[in-house]
Amino acid sequence: MSLISALVLAAAAATVGKTAKITSSTTYYDRKEGFAYFSGGVSVDDAEYQLHADRAYVFMDGTNELRRIVALGNVAMTNGTKRAYGEKATYYRDPGMVVLHSGERGAAEVQDVADGGARIVRGKKIKFWTASEQVEVVEAEITAPSGSGLGALKGKLGR
Repeated sequence: MSLISALVLAAAAATVGKTAKITSSTTYYDRKEGFAYFSGGVSVDDAEYQLHADRAYVFMDGTNELRRIVALGNVAMTNGTKRAYGEKATYYRDPGMVVLHSGERGAAEVQDVADGGARIVRGKKIKFWTASEQVEVVEAEITAPSGSGLGALKGKLGR
């Protein structure tokens, strides 16, 4: 599972029969409108990932299938050795894309600390396509361990 696909929250987990624990100070759900809102220390804990944000919005279609998720404010995601940070993260089920945005505190950032060295991608906006593991970064800054070359990043950023 892609680090960024962690944004699929419990709504996505429920659609495939998995479970995830979501905690927040306030939760609002409107099944008729296909909308859920979580605020105040939002935390998602799943066997594969963790997500933390100030707020999260989940949008579903008429059959209660996930369409889009938006996490806002101090977004932090982890999956094993991979971590991502930003002010806003949006997951679009179709086309299977996640967009991580920078904020006033700084650039959006994805880190992979596997194999004894940190590989870091920063940018104003980082787009991930979960199926193809392609990444597009606006105003990119990439840091990798000395001697590793950018080739070491291949395949590591989207996992």
